Amino acid sequence: MLTDKICIELRGIAAKFIPEEHLHDLVQEVFLAILELPSEKLKQLIDDKKLKYYFIRLCKNNYYSKTSRYHYKYRKPNERMYAIDLKKVRKQDVVELYFIEQDELVTEDAARINNILEELYWYERELFKLYVLGDNNGSRYTYSTLSKKTNISRMSIYTTIKGVKAYVAKRLEEQRSNDI
Repeated sequence: MLTDKICIELRGIAAKFIPEEHLHDLVQEVFLAILELPSEKLKQLIDDKKLKYYFIRLCKNNYYSKTSRYHYKYRKPNERMYAIDLKKVRKQDVVELYFIEQDELVTEDAARINNILEELYWYERELFKLYVLGDNNGSRYTYSTLSKKTNISRMSIYTTIKGVKAYVAKRLEEQRSNDI
C-alpha cells in the first residue's frame, strides 16, 4: 500500500520541518508506526487522502514529545551520555565508573571519587566499597545479603549508601565546577 513514490513524497514533507540530523531516524520510526497500523486503517487513510496529514502529525509528535518511541530510542541515550546523575545511577554503572583495576589507567573521575571516599568515615567508606565492589572472594552484595553478612540492619545499610552516593555526587560536581 505504501509505494516508493508516497514514501519519497512524505520524506520530502518531513524535511521541511525536521532538522537534517534527525530526519532519517525519525522518518523510519514514523514509517514503522504507520506500517504497524491495522491494514484497514492504513487503507482508509490512503483512500481518504489523509495519510500525509497523519504522517505529519506523527512526525511532530515523535520529534517534539519527550515520551515518544523516537525520543527514547534516539535522543534519550545521548542525553544520558552528557548528564550523569550519580543518585540515579544503577549499581553496575557505579562499578564501572568507580574503581578501576590498579594496573589500568585511572580516569579523572575515578581518581576524584577515590579522593572523595577518603574524606568519609571508615565505616561509610568500607560499607560502600563492599556494596559496590563486593569482597575479595568476588561476591557481590545487595542490601539484604550485605545485611546478613555484616549483621547491620538493611535499613541502616540503605541509608548509609544513599548518603554516600549523595555526598560523592555533590563533591564530584563541586570538583568538576572548580576545574571549569
